[in-house]
Amino acid sequence: MEIQESIHILLVDDRPENLMALEAVLESEHYELVKATSGEEALRRLLKDDFAVIVLDVQMPGLDGIETAKLIKARDRTKDIPIIFISANSKEAEHLFAGYSAGAIDYMVKPFIPQILRSKIDAFVDMYLTNQRLKTQSALLQQKTMELERINEELVQAKEEAEIAAKAKTEFLAMMSHEIRTPMNGVIGMIDLLMETELKGEQMEYAEIIRNSADTLVAIINDILDFTKMESGKMELEETPFELSSVIKEVISLFSVEAGKKGLELVHFIDDQVPPVLFGDMGRLRQVLINLIANSIKFTDQGGIYLLVTMQETRGNSHIIEFTVKDTGIGIAPDKIERLFQPFSQVDSSMTRKYGGTGLGLAICQTLVHLMGGSIRAELLEEKGATFVFTIEVSRFQEETNDSSAAALETAVARSSSPKSTMLVVDDHPVNQRLMVSMLRKLGYETEVAEDGLQAVQMALESEQGFDMIFMDLQMPVLDGIGATKKIRSCANQMVSDKSPWIVAMTADVMDGTRERCMEAGMNDYISKPLKLSSVKAVLTQYSNSFQAEAGIG
Repeated sequence: MEIQESIHILLVDDRPENLMALEAVLESEHYELVKATSGEEALRRLLKDDFAVIVLDVQMPGLDGIETAKLIKARDRTKDIPIIFISANSKEAEHLFAGYSAGAIDYMVKPFIPQILRSKIDAFVDMYLTNQRLKTQSALLQQKTMELERINEELVQAKEEAEIAAKAKTEFLAMMSHEIRTPMNGVIGMIDLLMETELKGEQMEYAEIIRNSADTLVAIINDILDFTKMESGKMELEETPFELSSVIKEVISLFSVEAGKKGLELVHFIDDQVPPVLFGDMGRLRQVLINLIANSIKFTDQGGIYLLVTMQETRGNSHIIEFTVKDTGIGIAPDKIERLFQPFSQVDSSMTRKYGGTGLGLAICQTLVHLMGGSIRAELLEEKGATFVFTIEVSRFQEETNDSSAAALETAVARSSSPKSTMLVVDDHPVNQRLMVSMLRKLGYETEVAEDGLQAVQMALESEQGFDMIFMDLQMPVLDGIGATKKIRSCANQMVSDKSPWIVAMTADVMDGTRERCMEAGMNDYISKPLKLSSVKAVLTQYSNSFQAEAGIG
């Protein structure tokens, strides 16, 4: 029996000698024996302290033991205290019945055996202590439950606030993306057009500086937006068939001029075991390669950059392709390797001043590679330079052959024989209107302009010669690009012309899900601002070949 505080036991008898006898039997350092000579005094004592057990004489003047017990059991505070009756009467049925009916749990006859009384008292004290511990534990449990409920409510509230903040952040990013990219669209587009004109040597040099600066700014904006999308879990893969060698050559060609200026070798090798056509996210793969090769060129002044593509493993129809990018640049200190893939981190803070950059490139590469089912690492070399190795998981593309569609063939022939394609530019921004019109006319296309989606719908329906292509901005007053496209597609049978225009989305909103919304609305392609002349040419080339591709020609 573990007792830390004294246990109160109430002894009730009208005769002092009986109380002294009880006290002698029950005396203990753990017990505090409280004596009362009447039922009234016992009730008063019960108002002051808590008691583990009551030893109560039955026959007392005034308020006897039976009546006292009934009053004790009638009170909420004392109703659960066990009562042991002690009486000089024999254990006749009427006395036992009266005692138990009053609420007693035991009955002893005088003269009692001290050891039996002591053992019973000890047993009831043990029960009292157990009950107290249970009450304490129950109170603690209730307190913990209330605390957990409070924490849960706070978590729910924090989750709701976080979701609201995340939504606001996404909307803010989309808005900022649009607001930043819209003026950049004008800057880059006009520089492209300016560089197509006859410029003096010094003027061309200035124009190239402006263009390079604009490209750097767009790259920084893209890095920040990509990182934010990855943080919020909004980035998704867009898997399509692609030719690996074409992707590699395209990336290499992007840096060939810069590598040539520094006198660097830029060499690539693709293992024969790697399938020529794969099924995966070409855009994300290209982004990783561009980041790694751009870093290599940035930190390499002599020697070269070497890209090696090999087959690492085949699992059924899936392939693990390994890419190795090696350079002969300044290299990476062994104690700096761990910081390479951390966001906003440079191996050396002085590099930010010397080489520039946000410190996000490798963090973005790591996330993209993981998204594509692979891993990325930097390897230490004894010689000078750095080597980055990453893997991705892709599928072998199974080409499907379909019979040519006569209808598609007719359409392709009709389009190819058309004397001159007519374009419609839909944009509410005057600079963007002028830019697109200038680009398209420079490429030899007749162009008309609509200032909002509603005007575009009216022009598309009422034009007698029709439009071959519609370049549609997404964010516009009156009717946005998504709504305008849906109306054009749903009202195709009301068009004066029999042409079904190829609709291309133009938007500064680069958040994930935008492309899917465009395609669901009925658009055929998507280009993001700031627009470049090369991007427009690429879309026009795809448009000119699309009908033959649909018909299975070539």
